[in-house]
Amino acid sequence: MEEPHEDLRSAGKPPEEDGEGLTALEQPEPLVVPPDVLRQQYRDEYERMMEERATREYVHLAEYVKVRSFKQVFRFMGLHMRIYNDARIRQGFVGGGIRGRWWTKTFWTYTFWESREDMERFTKHKPHADLLESIRELAAPGSCYVQWEAIGESDWSGAMARLEHPTRYYVDPYFG
Repeated sequence: MEEPHEDLRSAGKPPEEDGEGLTALEQPEPLVVPPDVLRQQYRDEYERMMEERATREYVHLAEYVKVRSFKQVFRFMGLHMRIYNDARIRQGFVGGGIRGRWWTKTFWTYTFWESREDMERFTKHKPHADLLESIRELAAPGSCYVQWEAIGESDWSGAMARLEHPTRYYVDPYFG
């Protein structure tokens, strides 16, 4: 097909308003969502998610570890931070945290999971499996954990109260 060599802008008359030619389009949707609309969307989604979390059953795990010596404190802290960072990216992890008083060699962890299978899958792989292998040499007598299932999210105070009656001791408090 051969292209025309003349300027078509000057040829002919402008389109009449009888429906021929160009017509005005409707105003397009804005490319940027207004901040107040975006805030409301996020607020609605957050409220929906929190309602779902409040009625769902989770697997909770709290741990208390007293490290045997100051020489092992930083090794334990590094290992626990690696484990926690790994947990945060694992499937099924919902939330949790680490608390510690390194100057007294005591540490607490608290995590909750969507299912027991997700939690067990996490504990059987590195770096958590490495800690389980060395926990008896690191942990002092009385170090323990507690595991339970509950509807909704718990909190640190609930986890600390449950640690008074642990599921299992890492190192027996009486015979260490």
